[in-house]
Amino acid sequence: MTALFKDYLQQRRYRESTVNGHLQNVGYFLKWIENNGLHEAENISYTDLLNYVQYEQKRSKDVSTINLRISSISKYFEFLKEENLVTRNPARTLRIKGKAKTIIQNPLKYDELLNLYNAYKEISKINVNYKYPLPKHVQERSTLAHQRNIIITGLLIWQGLHSGELEKLEINHVNLNDGIIYIPSTARSNSRELKLSTQQILTLHTYIHGGVRDKFICKSDFLFAGNLHNTVSLLLEELKGINPQIKNAQHIRASVILYWLRQHNKRQVQYMAGHKYINSTEAYEVQELETLTDQLTKHHPFG
Repeated sequence: MTALFKDYLQQRRYRESTVNGHLQNVGYFLKWIENNGLHEAENISYTDLLNYVQYEQKRSKDVSTINLRISSISKYFEFLKEENLVTRNPARTLRIKGKAKTIIQNPLKYDELLNLYNAYKEISKINVNYKYPLPKHVQERSTLAHQRNIIITGLLIWQGLHSGELEKLEINHVNLNDGIIYIPSTARSNSRELKLSTQQILTLHTYIHGGVRDKFICKSDFLFAGNLHNTVSLLLEELKGINPQIKNAQHIRASVILYWLRQHNKRQVQYMAGHKYINSTEAYEVQELETLTDQLTKHHPFG
């Protein structure tokens, strides 16, 4: 029956990642049915669904996760109706109210992200307060690292990349003529193509074709040499010096995704963020909706 449900979802042109998410959620539900001796989903009642919800709540699943699973179960019952195996969908109107888990505390606003990039770009990496001038090779190395880190900061802010994606970037993934960059897939994310900001193109051109990258002794086609984990960690300490609100790279990425959700629909954001499953994007959407609701309540408490 699961294979037929998969065909049902694919016929409705759901993305593969969305199909897999629904199959996974329904799989959890069917396993619960089996463990509780209910045998067939066709015989499930609204009360049984409530018992399932209580089971997930006891397992400390947050509200948004439970609602996503209910949504998948509802689609499964619609499939069963089409197969004439049930006459009604007990999950159609079931939604759990409550506070969803917050993805990120105090997300940065878009203007704050832009200010962060511009401020970092202007920082001189040579400390003029030294009693004696730094050796020339140290100054050069520091300047090169700063130029590289400007590129990385831009990729964090405009493309919302995580460190695993930064590590896999190659020179041929950057198309400066068309102003796009290809992000390869990782264990955590799907591949995609994203637009480059006009502010990124010149710095990338200088980095790739102006000899900056070559001076890091890149012996492969990777865009960045060395241990990216250490590089990003040191960069984040510098960025925190500009904006103390920043917690980590995920804080920046989450802020970018929340901004995207105000500009695009969630399917577009799922693609842009590289989320394998739509429920990952929906978790951010829930936070954004709750933030808007809180703001409305604060300014219009009797509205």
